[in-house]
Amino acid sequence: MLEKERFIAFLERPSDLKEMQAGQEVFARQEVHYFIRSIQDVDEALRELAPLLTNVDGFHAGALALLCGSLVERGGNVALPIEAALELTQRQLQQALNYRKVCRDLSGEELFLHFPEATRAHYALNFTLLAAMTMLSRDKQKRKEWQQRQDIREFVGDVWRLCEEQNERYDPLVYIKELLNLLDDKELLVLDPLDKRGFLVRLEGVQDRMYHCYALLQYTLLEHVGPGYLNAKPVDSEAVRYAQNRDLTPEDHQRAEELSDEQRFAFYYPGALQQDEEGYELNAFAFFPGSASFYEIPRFDGMPVLLIGEKTTTFTWRPNNMYPVLHDALKSRVRIMRELPLEEVEAMLQRIVEHTHS
Repeated sequence: MLEKERFIAFLERPSDLKEMQAGQEVFARQEVHYFIRSIQDVDEALRELAPLLTNVDGFHAGALALLCGSLVERGGNVALPIEAALELTQRQLQQALNYRKVCRDLSGEELFLHFPEATRAHYALNFTLLAAMTMLSRDKQKRKEWQQRQDIREFVGDVWRLCEEQNERYDPLVYIKELLNLLDDKELLVLDPLDKRGFLVRLEGVQDRMYHCYALLQYTLLEHVGPGYLNAKPVDSEAVRYAQNRDLTPEDHQRAEELSDEQRFAFYYPGALQQDEEGYELNAFAFFPGSASFYEIPRFDGMPVLLIGEKTTTFTWRPNNMYPVLHDALKSRVRIMRELPLEEVEAMLQRIVEHTHS
């Protein structure tokens, strides 16, 4: 108990500029170090610490957020600190934005004198963003809520823009940007006109570059339909595990530097569909690029629609360049929600033909 009382007393004391400029040395302080060593029940600790995140000194709150994130990494219940941690993140993003707007005109001492909370947020933000990333990677529902928050997107975008202009950065901010752009519970209709099959799929934790979707989708389709579907080669199991972020070891991450993947099917715009007296065919030049965004896929009745066929050209990519692992806890997958009956596939294909040639 004594360690906890000393730790809380430390958190509640105002941080000074020297302490903030020392950065991670805050975790070497006796009050912090001894408290961390004394923790036995991580959920109990999270339950007690979470309310402090929005009620203590701003720099210390950032350090506390990172501590809470580490307890979540140790198996703690993410639901206990995430609300307070995200509230702190939002506030510090706004304060850091204010800091960046004036930091070129004043010295560090002047900034702290005139804008103490913005200065604390600036020095704490890397800690706070790391904690937010850890928690959002584990809580899809909270992630989806944040993805809908236009104010959060604007804060992140504005801080990012000013950092680029000033040649400065908050390292974890790039990962927060990616988390906000993840495709979570997004549905996609995949139609195979030549075999007249259709699949409604759902994307979870997929980065918004179609290469990532393709790597997961082709694996899922081949698992569902069976080997040799559309004359596809078997997938590379190592590339699939990387795309899923499943059971990756340090050796896997090292090998990923040389890992490549390729499409097993051809992926097309709906406008590639053509029909003649003999049936359907696909315009090989109307392929949908892997570098595109999911949101560029054409929609019918609000549903994004892609066509697939037997590949005629091979395109390769580097998974660790196109969709690097954002966090060990963030898993990615594409699930088949249902396979469409033949009559539904036919009706949809006819709609696409009529729309394309109208």
